[in-house]
Amino acid sequence: MDRKATLLIVNSMGAGVTGGVLSARPDLVRAGVLEDPPWFTMPGGGQRPPEPETLQQSVRPFRDDLESAIASGRVELPLWPEIELQPWAVSKTQLDPSLTDREQIIRHAPWIDDAAAIARPTLLVTGDREEAIIVAAESRKRLAELGNQHIEVAVVPGAGHTVRRDCADAYHQIVDPWIKQRFRAAASS
Repeated sequence: MDRKATLLIVNSMGAGVTGGVLSARPDLVRAGVLEDPPWFTMPGGGQRPPEPETLQQSVRPFRDDLESAIASGRVELPLWPEIELQPWAVSKTQLDPSLTDREQIIRHAPWIDDAAAIARPTLLVTGDREEAIIVAAESRKRLAELGNQHIEVAVVPGAGHTVRRDCADAYHQIVDPWIKQRFRAAASS
């Protein structure tokens, strides 16, 4: 496998891990598309508000009554394509509890340090629904202040945390040409 041809396209927690790979091991990847990674800035330097429920509690309805959970998803996620709802709901029933252990997911370095060290082309895609995204205005401001020319930020109007599902056409209008441009440049060099 040609490691220089590797492109990572990931969402949420996986996007946070990929940011770490892009900063610590740029030799393993050519480029990355990070969809709303856990790069949040605490308001006023304080702590992030506690989550109203644990991940384990949030998946219980999926395990108890999958069809009802899918029906709720249709209401709560009206922008999502129907074809996404069943696999999304089934994946919730398959959650490995060890993945939600705080020691497993806690960051050992601030996200801004990872972002500053990224040395490969990176596209960060997020939405503009501040109540439904992680990389909100304050985090985007901090990214801009870094001045890292390897990171581009795209904000999709109307999208929340899962941009590719909330606004698939807009997501692909941004991401697809970005990928083509990066790999066309690589092929010609």
